Amino acid sequence: MAVPLANKYRPKTFEDVSEQGAIKTIIENQIKNNDIRHAYLFCGGAGTGKTTCARIVAMMINEGQGQPIELDAASNNGVDDVRKIIADSKFKSMSSKYKIYIIDECHSLSNPAWQAMLKLLEEPPKGLVIIFCTTDPQKIPGTILSRVQRYNFQRISMEGIINRLKYIIDCENKENLTTRIMYEEEAIDFIAKQAQGGMRDAITTLDKCLAYDKNLTLENVVKILSSGVTPYQLDDFTKLLVNKDARGAINKLNEFYMSGIDMNLLLNMYFEFLLNLQKYLILNDRNVSNLPVDLLINCRYNANTIREYIQKLYNVINAPKMDIKALMEAWVIERCI
Repeated sequence: MAVPLANKYRPKTFEDVSEQGAIKTIIENQIKNNDIRHAYLFCGGAGTGKTTCARIVAMMINEGQGQPIELDAASNNGVDDVRKIIADSKFKSMSSKYKIYIIDECHSLSNPAWQAMLKLLEEPPKGLVIIFCTTDPQKIPGTILSRVQRYNFQRISMEGIINRLKYIIDCENKENLTTRIMYEEEAIDFIAKQAQGGMRDAITTLDKCLAYDKNLTLENVVKILSSGVTPYQLDDFTKLLVNKDARGAINKLNEFYMSGIDMNLLLNMYFEFLLNLQKYLILNDRNVSNLPVDLLINCRYNANTIREYIQKLYNVINAPKMDIKALMEAWVIERCI
């Protein structure tokens, strides 16, 4: 069974971690100066490297000896689970200098569990380090936040994601000389845009696209990521509206409906499409929009027209819930009159 690329290329050292420079420097200095804290909190969006960095930090602290104890708080979130940690933490690690716990999704811990954890953080046993990881730090009690050293992981830049994806492709090509991966720059760019700063999402998407075709073209990538309706189809729909072609627009809407796509999803997708179109039209910067580059280059829409569409569509989204298809048809007819 093939190893997923996200696992195969998970960073093993800080050198492999994309960005997060300040965090890496501070922790490296702490370890170098033997100024290790007993509790850390790694916060940030999904796929920004929190758990990966927690494992790297554990390895660095223990100089490669032993293994950290990893717990998923989403499924181990009760007070009894924390009491077990407290009981086990009293015993020194037999294979390393420090006993290190990595508690992922820690925001899922219950209030009683946090209350039990508070006592451990106030009086930690010697040689204990706990690294909490979360995407929702606002759910963590203030009494806990004041007793941990917090690090906020930033979303990965477009450039950082693109560079990592190209690195992975280069490594895969060196490993397999018979089946080489070819790619268009626009395809890699589109994958990076859709990831919205999450490195893991970008690599997982790359993996899925390569399973479809080793030739990464923009057309193929858009098709794979478009949930049944592509940005090009939404572009065609918009052109029909701009040209006041009510019959064509209604037929296109019926085409979407007959494809089986949920109409609520279509509504949200089209709203997002128009918003990304408007950002590009106002700022004239392809990087602020997650639409395909060729679509943006060829678009000839008036910014005011798209703004009006967004405002009216917003009213449809917030209308009393009824048949979404009927609401969309009424919206189409109003645009074409």
